[in-house]
Amino acid sequence: MPPRASTIIDPRFAAELRRLRERRGLSLRQLAIEVNYGKSLIHQLETGKTRPTVDIVVRLDDALEAHGALAALVADAPDGGERLAFVTAHPRRIDRCAADALAGLLAGYRRLEDAIGSGPIMGPVHAHLDTLADLLREARDDLRPRIIDVAGQWAQFAGWLSIARGDERAATVWNARALQWATEADNTDLIATVLSFQGHQAELRHDLPTMIELSRESRRDQSVNAALRAYCAGQEARGLAMAGATSADVVARLSEASDLSAQAAEEPLSPWGYWYTPSFFAVQQGSVWRYLGAADSRANDRALELLTVGVAGVSEDAGGAEWHGRNLVHLAVTQAQAGDAAAARETLAAADAIALATASRELARQVTEAVHHLRLSAMP
Repeated sequence: MPPRASTIIDPRFAAELRRLRERRGLSLRQLAIEVNYGKSLIHQLETGKTRPTVDIVVRLDDALEAHGALAALVADAPDGGERLAFVTAHPRRIDRCAADALAGLLAGYRRLEDAIGSGPIMGPVHAHLDTLADLLREARDDLRPRIIDVAGQWAQFAGWLSIARGDERAATVWNARALQWATEADNTDLIATVLSFQGHQAELRHDLPTMIELSRESRRDQSVNAALRAYCAGQEARGLAMAGATSADVVARLSEASDLSAQAAEEPLSPWGYWYTPSFFAVQQGSVWRYLGAADSRANDRALELLTVGVAGVSEDAGGAEWHGRNLVHLAVTQAQAGDAAAARETLAAADAIALATASRELARQVTEAVHHLRLSAMP
């Protein structure tokens, strides 16, 4: 018997396994012999009836000469699942240690999303949120503030995943739930985070007045982490640039964002803000200069400099993340505005590959929109 799997599976895994097997001209029995497992297991994997372990997938990938493509569709689930299973079965036994385990499990899913995209983890995250809702109904009064704080963080993550997938309705629902729970928990950092994500939603639907106002509101509380307020100031600057505000107004917000990001270097980051790194802020500022650069070559030079540095600074694990693909779109636009169409096509091709690998409709839409806007010929 194969070991019991505790993995996150991309929905495309079963069909891709069958396609690769048939491409090699192997029967179920022949492939089973290659990987030293039973024929019935291969059949169950191809029909989605069994969850594979990472070890099995690596063996299949090697046998099918998939060069890592199949293995990329399966990842180990973050640690903490067993604790969650226990408190699910015994909701009245939840304690602070269990709440901490749930927070740790969420941190694992955040890192996993950086590596494999939002699609494969949507299902598990929603299932964990259902469990948390049940736990809230059972939690003792003294534990409810801690549980609702953790639940708010999970809901905020679900909102982010929905934004990444281009599911506006789900993002709206989860962000509203996160804001409700964060308010009850009196978690000002989380409240500001949700408001900023709602501003990002507004940006994606081209509602710039709402984007700008939510970005302002999300950093109004001076007790909020400086890194988060830096992000919000940068988001407002981008909204102003997109709306055609004066360069002076945009630069004023960029200056505020720079000052706050410098201040943030002296403060610890929240668990839901580990991505606020120097390279992240370089990309964000570069994305603002990109819009100014449409009419000002010097601004575009600044955008190209910042985006090149920021994109190069992404960690190896996050190189295939959807948000990195969006950063590549910004870079491609600046490259095209600088007159380097070949570089822009190559960068957009890399972003499109991420969209395909993660099945991200939102990123694919942004790539297509950029190609049309820039009037580029076919990508390499």
